Amino acid sequence: MRNLRNGIIVVLMALFSITNYAQSPSDVDGEYTLGEKNTVVKIEKQNEVYSGKIISSDNPKAKIGKLIIKDIKLKKGKWRGKIYAPRRSEWYDAEFIPNEKSIEIKIKAGFFSKTIEWLRK
Repeated sequence: MRNLRNGIIVVLMALFSITNYAQSPSDVDGEYTLGEKNTVVKIEKQNEVYSGKIISSDNPKAKIGKLIIKDIKLKKGKWRGKIYAPRRSEWYDAEFIPNEKSIEIKIKAGFFSKTIEWLRK
């Protein structure tokens, strides 16, 4: 009886760890909501790199289909790529840190850096 109980516990623990692993976001792909204007960006893999485009927005100035994330690759355990800053019309280096409910983006420009968070949709 004791062996049966221990066997059931092991099986339940294995199933729990598998479901948690399957739900944890190891990739940056997905749809993210950002800003006050409900802009949605979809990041997906294309030719071994990830890129992101605006797929919807309440902002009349947002251009649907506009590429704003590019060249994201996993390098030395970190997701790195570029993000477009529409106000400056420039691309900046960025590090992407996926979480269960969001993605943090650390943008670097010279000596300055800024971290923003987009929520998973």
